[in-house]
Amino acid sequence: MSAAIFEVYVPETGELVSDAAAEQELLASITHLGIAAHPDDLEIMAIDGILKGYAKGGSVFGGVVLTDGRGAPRAGKFAAWSDDQLAALRKEEQKTAARIGRYGALVFMNYASQDIRQRNAVVQSLASLLIMARPCWVYTHSLLDSHPTHTAAAWRVIQALRGLPAAMLPERVFGCEVWRGLEWLPERFRIAFDCSERLELQRELLKVFGTQVESGKRYDRAIPGRRAANATMDEPNAVDNARAVAYAMDLNPLARDKTLSPRVYLREILTEFEQTALSPLPDDA
Repeated sequence: MSAAIFEVYVPETGELVSDAAAEQELLASITHLGIAAHPDDLEIMAIDGILKGYAKGGSVFGGVVLTDGRGAPRAGKFAAWSDDQLAALRKEEQKTAARIGRYGALVFMNYASQDIRQRNAVVQSLASLLIMARPCWVYTHSLLDSHPTHTAAAWRVIQALRGLPAAMLPERVFGCEVWRGLEWLPERFRIAFDCSERLELQRELLKVFGTQVESGKRYDRAIPGRRAANATMDEPNAVDNARAVAYAMDLNPLARDKTLSPRVYLREILTEFEQTALSPLPDDA
């Protein structure tokens, strides 16, 4: 079982923070915090926070990457790379994205994927970081994501939040789409983020991850396409109100109610979706 090595990177200076007081001050400036399983997930799921931080206006985005992504599939010029080589390059790619996106801070927790799924110290590490940062909004993975490390990461975030005093909880907690779109969620569970601004920046952030894009995972095409499709396909009886939209599920109920089972919450969502999906059928169908 791996131990996490907590690293805080400052994109503005390109350096790691080594002083505890400076680390506390930096993290306390974060208003919008993305907590992702792997390098490149932040740029897919937390684009709303990234855009808010880029535009400033009092918002500062910070990103947390739980694992080093060493187990990712690879092809092309990366096919023969070792796990260590891949992990090192993916970290550098993530740092580059943070600089381009003007993130206020980037935290590497350096866990292995199995650690996220087996819990160990992940929840405690996240709780400590959340106490230092006290973000207003938290973006993490959807509990309906098809990647098991993503769903495990989302649950660890919820567990960490449940351990905090009520006064320290963020205003909003979002479970964002990566390996499963969320356009189908019933309206009361679904949050839509208008991502129509800075479309070229969004593409640039995704192109940074050459270890994935050049290995055949064309996030630089798929994610802008998904956001554009979300904007157009949201409402069949209205014209488009946005050029790009990203969706998330509302995780506030799970973060605030320690007695609410995630399975119960997800069944409630799926039951309502079933009712919503069946309701347009003609009476004789």
